[in-house]
Amino acid sequence: MTPATFASYVRYKTKTNSTTLPDAEILAYMAVRQDELAKDILDADENILLIPQYTSLVAGQREYPLPQDMLASIKRVEVKIDGTNFIKLEELDSSKIKTTINTESEIIGQFSNEADNAFFSLNRKSIVIYSGTITSVTDGLKILVNTWPTPISDLSATNDMSQDPSTTTHGIPRELHEIWARGVIIEWKGSKEKPIPLNEKELSYKVDKIIAINSLKPQNQDRTVQANIPSGTERWNDGADL
Repeated sequence: MTPATFASYVRYKTKTNSTTLPDAEILAYMAVRQDELAKDILDADENILLIPQYTSLVAGQREYPLPQDMLASIKRVEVKIDGTNFIKLEELDSSKIKTTINTESEIIGQFSNEADNAFFSLNRKSIVIYSGTITSVTDGLKILVNTWPTPISDLSATNDMSQDPSTTTHGIPRELHEIWARGVIIEWKGSKEKPIPLNEKELSYKVDKIIAINSLKPQNQDRTVQANIPSGTERWNDGADL
């Protein structure tokens, strides 16, 4: 779907229009359900939302901020210290370092710019590189990380939402667009002073969401995926818990 068709679909299903269900309200519900989908995708397969983030190396600088849209832990770190070739950095095990590494001279004396002797460590919101001398290199630090998909900001847009908005951000896979819209409808129904009852399809939201997310995984014909579908009497309190 495009943002425009998404909004039209939601309004059709809720029997509303741009006055009774304005763009700002749909966008707010979309953002909430988009974050929910991103977390569930990560739980199902940590590789689906991986994307490389690049930062330029600065001469003499060892600490760099982590991506602000980082969803979960880092998968891989590479640096182009020589300005030409990336090398992979392993995470530093500080317990194996027998000397202090607090100053630049101590770091250079302990590490080098070779792949087996250059490392990184993580602080709360930054990454620190332990290597030989660092020179300025454009896009010289590459971090492969799960990234929050970019929120939709314009419901008049006609680009498909499954397309990646940039080289460093993900779109939402097409397989999840209908379930995403269903989540928005559930949010809208629950926002009313007297919540509107959910229909049968909306009551199966959680089960259908699992099935949709599992469809994104690389297929292994030897693997069996089973979904446990609750009985009619266990459907999340007639939708109140969705």
